[in-house]
Amino acid sequence: MSSNLYEQFVAPRSKVKIFADRYQYILSIVATFLFFSDLPDYLFVAPVIPIVPLVWIGAIAVLAIPFLKKAANLPKPLLGWMVFYLLISLLSLMTVSADEISLTDFRSKVLSVLFVVMMYSIYQQKSVIQVKYTILVVMLMSVGNNLFELLNPRVFTEVNVGRPAGFYVDPNKTGCALMLAMLLSLTVIKKPYRWISILVAGIGIMATFSRGAILGWVICTILLVIGRVICEQRRKVLLPAIVFIFLLISLNPLRTLTDYFKGDPSGANWDIVNRLEEFQNPSLSEDSALERQAVAAGGWISFGRKPFWGNGLASTRKWTVSEVSTHNMYLYHLADNGILGVLFLPGAILSVVYRNRGEERTILVCFVVFLGLWGLFSHEVLAERYTLASMALLAAMNTNQKWYLKHTNRNFQLAPSMSRTSLYLPPARNQKIISQNRD
Repeated sequence: MSSNLYEQFVAPRSKVKIFADRYQYILSIVATFLFFSDLPDYLFVAPVIPIVPLVWIGAIAVLAIPFLKKAANLPKPLLGWMVFYLLISLLSLMTVSADEISLTDFRSKVLSVLFVVMMYSIYQQKSVIQVKYTILVVMLMSVGNNLFELLNPRVFTEVNVGRPAGFYVDPNKTGCALMLAMLLSLTVIKKPYRWISILVAGIGIMATFSRGAILGWVICTILLVIGRVICEQRRKVLLPAIVFIFLLISLNPLRTLTDYFKGDPSGANWDIVNRLEEFQNPSLSEDSALERQAVAAGGWISFGRKPFWGNGLASTRKWTVSEVSTHNMYLYHLADNGILGVLFLPGAILSVVYRNRGEERTILVCFVVFLGLWGLFSHEVLAERYTLASMALLAAMNTNQKWYLKHTNRNFQLAPSMSRTSLYLPPARNQKIISQNRD
């Protein structure tokens, strides 16, 4: 066994090394809590603290300087996607007049790439488990916030969105963040209790009444059951599922909830009532659905006008169809960048799951399915910091796995962890093996 291995895993660490490890743990926990909960944006919008979110990012970036050299280990697929993303965006910017909206959109894309690099550097090698526990805490906190706001409208902000959102302000963002948190934190929970985490996340997502998030939760839950991530025997969840469906059909809770929220004299839950009435009668279309139909039609018309090279950066942010963009990540990039734009979101997702053995395969499949689906409901997928932090974490887990394998040989044995596809180093056994080889 090489002395390099002995130094990496067995040799006593210096006080400087111990301090650096603890510093990385704390920084990774703080950064994850801040950005996965969207707390900086909430504090600014509420307003509680008049500090723009960019200042928080800059502060974490300064604190992360000792670890930025690890960005050189970025997975090649992710690095390739970043270059492709920024290059096409730059070319698209050059085709339009450099107005403030277009420049802001390009700066946002650059910031997204730099944010992934920063979080990837913080997450390297030893802080993955701490990050997952932090994400689990954020998920539980967000579920509590949603339920509390469901009973106490406008408790977090005076902005009347009509549905619970917690620190995320936007209910749809809350639903997406809860789904990602559920998937990424699942492996730190013992398998017999994972269904509790999925159920809790589902309750928080249901409270947002976000169509895309609810659909994603149902699909991913089915995939997790099929993949035996929740329990080894699929039939164990069959009876509870049948009972749950029977209660939904017999009790008709949607009508009961509609009557309850209609009785609110303040009218703060107006959007909840609209969603409940739409769920009961799919032929109805509330304002949000009508707006989405209008901007989707506008997006296709814009793409059809210039399908090969696009209409230029931020074209759908400057149109007269609506005050918002397409509500669809694929249409958003198709209209701006032409046919190549459709590759942006799938490329980003695949770049962090390709040959990733640091996470269970079924969870990776759920990550791909959900984010791919979520792109149909939001045009901000590649700008939201909880999404970017999720990508950075998966990339770091992949590199972490490769890092351990790089420093092993046939005499240095790895043991399987609770996760089927990840590995850990049992300290006592490894020390014994290394000592024997050194002798």
